[in-house]
Amino acid sequence: MLTLPYFVEEEKSCAYLPDRASRTLYEYAPHLTPVEYEARMNAGWRKFGPMMFRPECPSCRECRPIRIPIESFRLNRSQMRCIRHNEDLTVKYAAPTADTQRIELYNRYQAAQETHRGWEEAGKTLQEYRSIFLNNPIPMGEVSVWDGDALLAVALADITPNAISGVYHYHDPDSRARGLGTFVMLHCLELALRLKKPYAYFGYYVRDCPSLVYKANFRPCEIWDEETRSWRELT
Repeated sequence: MLTLPYFVEEEKSCAYLPDRASRTLYEYAPHLTPVEYEARMNAGWRKFGPMMFRPECPSCRECRPIRIPIESFRLNRSQMRCIRHNEDLTVKYAAPTADTQRIELYNRYQAAQETHRGWEEAGKTLQEYRSIFLNNPIPMGEVSVWDGDALLAVALADITPNAISGVYHYHDPDSRARGLGTFVMLHCLELALRLKKPYAYFGYYVRDCPSLVYKANFRPCEIWDEETRSWRELT
């Protein structure tokens, strides 16, 4: 694996837990292989495109990688209702793409999260979307959800030998009652099943962050324990 020298960003207020300081370690890996990335994921790393990163916070270890064992995953009642509620929608599995529909939906979702969740402004141009999400040394899959010709949700995932790894998902903020975030993530698990991958990685779990706590609803799930350097079931 060829990587450019890593760098550590300056300490700043945490986007997940604003009362704490955060610091992130970055590496640029334009020739990363799926095998190499899976090993990095199992050491706490994530990535966007060719840029890998890992939290290196001075006094906090709350960002913990989380994964779902596909074979043992079981739907809870809320997830069953979500599937029934969205039976009228069409789900497509394909290679990722960038177009006007996707960037418009992405930017509407980001604007809504800025209002409701206090996220930092993160709108993208079509070129920026391609650069961040599609300029990728790792094979990718896309789950998209449609109501006729209207795009309602998208999830992007890296594909490694034993897993799919969720990169990002976004959905129509005007259809909150449908539970589209849960719906599209359930279909990421379906993508892992179709590709015969034993795990789906869902990025970082932060127990006290409202934007990330939903990940623990996919049970059973495992988190990476930095002290023991192993995966353990989240209880």
